[in-house]
Amino acid sequence: MGHVFDPAAQHGEVSTKIIAGLERLSHVFRWLLWNEAKVHGLSPIQIQTLVYLLYHDDRLCRVSQLAKEFQLTQPTVSDAVGTLEAKGLVTKQPWSEDRRVSTLQLTPEGRKLAEHLSKWADVLMPHVEQLSPKEQQQFMLTLMRLIASLQRAGIISIARMCLTCRFFQPDYEPDSPAPHYCRLLEKPLSNAELRLDCPDQELAVSAAASS
Repeated sequence: MGHVFDPAAQHGEVSTKIIAGLERLSHVFRWLLWNEAKVHGLSPIQIQTLVYLLYHDDRLCRVSQLAKEFQLTQPTVSDAVGTLEAKGLVTKQPWSEDRRVSTLQLTPEGRKLAEHLSKWADVLMPHVEQLSPKEQQQFMLTLMRLIASLQRAGIISIARMCLTCRFFQPDYEPDSPAPHYCRLLEKPLSNAELRLDCPDQELAVSAAASS
């Protein structure tokens, strides 16, 4: 196999074309995020922080947790948070479960801005919706399996997905419209119901041992 980014090496090699395609898509996400950042005078990591805080509870909203989520150093995240504090968008509050630990919270102004910024990738939605429902489900499953594999290899640090959760039973009833089963919710799950970011996810032992 030749180099992934060598067009000659890609000829006939589906795996290399998939990786090159994903890398090209990553440019689109970076471009969209940077454009939004320039408009609001924020850095991309600051935008990601605001949007993350909007949708996650206090347990997951600490500087150390954000560093793991974004795979950045704690000083880098602390600098981003410090700027957001200075702008009056974020505050630090004692965590209800451990008063020695600070959790990050959006101010009213920060929440309003985060709600606006959370739409930065919506421009891609019409293009995804051009795929049939069956194609979308298959694409989603393929991405989730790839993310799970990367997490097991330690390349991705956190992925709160069904596929890596100890409560998840895949293909519990393979011929059913809802073939999987969640032992936590005690209910069958269809492919469309699988979660990419579940607040109740607990990493399976096999996945944790590989990380």
